[in-house]
Amino acid sequence: MRNLVLAMTLLVLLNGCSLPLVGSLTSNGIAGAATGNYNKSIGHSALDMMVHHKTGHTTTELLIKKVKEEKEPQGSS
Repeated sequence: MRNLVLAMTLLVLLNGCSLPLVGSLTSNGIAGAATGNYNKSIGHSALDMMVHHKTGHTTTELLIKKVKEEKEPQGSS
């Protein structure tokens, strides 16, 4: 019974990590709390939210998209 409750709790809590922006904000908050670097954490979260609002992608998704575009040959159609 205890393992079932633990598994269900982990499933519910880790489900937020599958949403890119929620996972990013959560990890920034945890890192800020663990290191005491709240200013950097708040700044990074604000940047993530602004980029997501303007582009519809998280910063990581946007960087991966740009790298993939650069790897493609320019003349291939």
